[in-house]
Amino acid sequence: MTATGLRAESWSFLVAVLLAAGAAQAQPQDIQARIEATIEGYGNLAPRGTDKPINITLHTSSDNLRVDFHFDGSGSDVYLLKRGGEPRAWWISPRGNYMIPVTDASGPYWYDVRRPCDSVQGRCSAAPGEFIAGRLAKALRYQDARNGPDGTTRGTLWIDTETGLLLAYRGTVGNRQDTRSFRARQVRYEPVDATLFAMPTQLNTPKGMKD
Repeated sequence: MTATGLRAESWSFLVAVLLAAGAAQAQPQDIQARIEATIEGYGNLAPRGTDKPINITLHTSSDNLRVDFHFDGSGSDVYLLKRGGEPRAWWISPRGNYMIPVTDASGPYWYDVRRPCDSVQGRCSAAPGEFIAGRLAKALRYQDARNGPDGTTRGTLWIDTETGLLLAYRGTVGNRQDTRSFRARQVRYEPVDATLFAMPTQLNTPKGMKD
């Protein structure tokens, strides 16, 4: 899957789905993580020609976030990069020789374990917990959220009871019926190679999209 295989609105939606909003982060500064996860449920905004789940690898270190997309078996190299303190994120493809600036506009991946509803900024109630990716997960139902995970306004989310890392969510946006979801398959709390967050210097930015 390449940039030409996605509609323009698909890029915008996936950005909203996978970026972490800096203002509401509760990430412990000394914890880094690598998450293998599956996202799905994008309805008409899915990548062109597919309604299947998409596997991703998410790396998070301090305020930095990188999401590698595995659209199919062709070895896609598209990834999303958001570096702390910078106003924009970037869609990047070394093989495609491009990098596209995008707006940071989603909900958090890290929560205060004791007060997760503070990050959601909505009405919340406890839900049954479960084990996800080998981690004990605390669950929270939320409604009328101003900062629900990945832009959702109502649904259920699960966070690691020890670290507050988002392990899964399933929710909807406003009155829309299509459901968005994210679920970790494997979580590793380990140092993340800093080079993963390095900004490429030799790739092209489309005309009219430069800072």
